[in-house]
Amino acid sequence: MHDSEELSDSALWLEASSGTERSFAILFDRYRTRVFRKAYAQLRSVADSEDVVALVFLEAWRNRAKVRIVDGSLLPWLLTITHYVLLNQKRTARRYGRLLAAVPAPEQEPDHADAVLDRLDRDAQLVAIREAMSGLSAQEQSVLDLCLVEELPIATVAAVLDIPVGTVKSKLHRGREKVRKRLLASGASTDFGARLDGVQS
Repeated sequence: MHDSEELSDSALWLEASSGTERSFAILFDRYRTRVFRKAYAQLRSVADSEDVVALVFLEAWRNRAKVRIVDGSLLPWLLTITHYVLLNQKRTARRYGRLLAAVPAPEQEPDHADAVLDRLDRDAQLVAIREAMSGLSAQEQSVLDLCLVEELPIATVAAVLDIPVGTVKSKLHRGREKVRKRLLASGASTDFGARLDGVQS
């Protein structure tokens, strides 16, 4: 009898995809905090971030035949799925925002508390970077997110996105330059430059 908690991700995933709930629960416990942190960094909401964690692991279960274990770890695949779930949520929020904008607002005195809270909650630099990244292709966004934010090695990013290492490098280079130019054009701080340049090979 083996201790399931000491098994590799590959072994646990093999058991989980065969129906062993305990193995799936161990993987969930192993990586839920990383997925939550990634979601919370963008959403700044505990409840919404917990929803993202649930969606990511639901996607992992639904697509268990397509899950890619990279360098013995399930984490790169989970982080990629997290990125796509967050992109889908942004699209949904934009559509919802457009619908709300079409509804006439009731007449009332402005509440300045919301504006103050918004300013306190925002990290202006991260907002500028996210806006600059939003104009990139989905694949460029994934490459920048996994290489720069998650600090995964280029080879790992290539494996999880199923693209050549050279493609990751070129998308990383082009994506960094586009983000840098957009930050400069918007007058935002480019102190993020060091982060844009720091990538594991």
